[in-house]
Amino acid sequence: MKSAFVVGLLLWLAAGEAGAQPASAPAPLAAEGSAPFEIVRRNVDLEAAADGRFWKAEEVHYRPLTSIGVEALQKFDLSFTQGYEILRVRAYTLKKDGRRIDIPQDNMLRGRGSSTQPGFEDTQSLTVVFPSLEIGDQAVLITQTEQAVPWFPDIFAITQTFPRRVAVKEANFSFTSQGKDNSFHIDAKGVEADASLSAGGKTRHAWHYHNDSYRVPDPDAVEEEADQPHISITTLGGWSDMAALYTEIFKDRTEVTPEITKLAAELTAGESDKRAQARKLYDWVSSHIRYVNIVLGAGGFLPHKAADVLKNGYGDCKDHVMLLEALLAAKGIKSSPVLIRAADKIYKLPPGPSPYIFDHLISYIPEFQLFADSTAQYAPFGVLPSSDAGKEVVIVSTGKVARTPPMTAANSSLTAVSTVIINPDGSADTDSKFTASGALAVDMRALMAVTTSDRDNDFFRAALGPGSSGKFQRGQPDMLGERYEFSARYHMGHLANIPGPGALPVGLAYKPFTFSALAGQNLPLARQDNYACASGTFSEDVIATLPVSTGITTLPESKTVTVEGAVLEIKYENPAPNIIKHQVTLKLNRPPVCLAQDYSKIRPGLSSMISALYAQILYK
Repeated sequence: MKSAFVVGLLLWLAAGEAGAQPASAPAPLAAEGSAPFEIVRRNVDLEAAADGRFWKAEEVHYRPLTSIGVEALQKFDLSFTQGYEILRVRAYTLKKDGRRIDIPQDNMLRGRGSSTQPGFEDTQSLTVVFPSLEIGDQAVLITQTEQAVPWFPDIFAITQTFPRRVAVKEANFSFTSQGKDNSFHIDAKGVEADASLSAGGKTRHAWHYHNDSYRVPDPDAVEEEADQPHISITTLGGWSDMAALYTEIFKDRTEVTPEITKLAAELTAGESDKRAQARKLYDWVSSHIRYVNIVLGAGGFLPHKAADVLKNGYGDCKDHVMLLEALLAAKGIKSSPVLIRAADKIYKLPPGPSPYIFDHLISYIPEFQLFADSTAQYAPFGVLPSSDAGKEVVIVSTGKVARTPPMTAANSSLTAVSTVIINPDGSADTDSKFTASGALAVDMRALMAVTTSDRDNDFFRAALGPGSSGKFQRGQPDMLGERYEFSARYHMGHLANIPGPGALPVGLAYKPFTFSALAGQNLPLARQDNYACASGTFSEDVIATLPVSTGITTLPESKTVTVEGAVLEIKYENPAPNIIKHQVTLKLNRPPVCLAQDYSKIRPGLSSMISALYAQILYK
């Protein structure tokens, strides 16, 4: 989807702005300790016309408080699309002693393109560097932005959020509407408002915000715009209005041409079941249309025609959806584009309808009540990757808000079955077989496809310690069946202290997950933010054989621990003096977003789970 004016990682963190100028989703600069920087002052003066044009003047004073803050604030990357947007920038460093060091325009680096993804784009980039910035100074960035040509005629939408994880000493945000002020729908939360003023056919609104102390976000915190202090302004009356907008954009993109009809017939020859036909068409688009990110002016929103996508053999997410819709239509199967935010841990739609906040397009087939993402190369038909799961979306054909299916213990699983031979010198040789289903299979296929066999030894050495080595047998990651199977054979340089006495470690064998991290995540003492939760079924079945001269002396008690949304079952068996059978199953049926208010009730149970997982097997 189109990123109209990307301010970059740090500006997103500090400004939290989405809408007419969306930005990619960054990670916080600091998760703990002192704040890396603060905003001393932020002034935004925005004026908009109902036809979608707007003018924005912004001045922000950033003050680094640590060396990490200095490093983060030394460089700002901005971009704009020529022909649509005009960007003017001034910048200076305000030293602690009051001296002002201007950044010459000639020192601002200019270029083309802003995306790190492969593709085509016509954005212009501009980089501002503050070379003399020190702790306690201020990096001052002044921008003037004009949306000279609206992305959509008669549409304006923007949401300004103020993330609590940034200290803002003073923030002033004003909005002036041209023409009928009631054309603009405003939603404000957590900010102080001035009385609106009207004169000369314009109405001015103003808000103020301050947050004197930053707040460290909880691990895995979900920061929905609707839950943050924000100001949302849009000319759209609802999400159905936005869907109607995209319906108009897409209306001539899915024509069923003779070439598309012919291909659909060839791909489904001999198959009468409609769902099976849809699967074959999806599989073909997924495997034959190469994904390429395309950002060319309004092409960031406008897909190519299905016939052109078929001819070219490549396209972005919008192009994939158009071609799949046309192929399905050729077989009498209706489908609809679906707007989704896939990149972020954001599960709810924002407070104000906007066409600019979505970063992805997938498909919905109402006949089967099924969502499909053909750009997810390793996702079989009927399975969404984890980035798409449990998200609020807009179905374009109906204008309705829906939610994609979340991951559950029933639809996503990952199992490891291992045989471990512990050698007389304490090393071990292991054969492991892994089986994944659902979204977890998508992740495992992608992992195995992108890793190369020549680095396997390095992988196992890093995972299992010095002296370790191994090889993956990757199976067929490109075969999109219901399950994905792969295996590994590896040597652990040091597993046990033989002849002992000693205790076997918690991890007798490698597996691509960690039970304790899945169950408790970071297990903070308390939570004040809602947080993203993992779901699925994870299991491990290990048979370990020690040298015949070594025997098991103490076996932990088998047990089951249950808390809301999670069940952990651990079993131990000792079928022979030197043989251990160890089985662990963790079933997680949690919503995509867990509530902070419930955390104190479940934390003791989660802690008990983790303690049970650290029980030791003693031998001598």
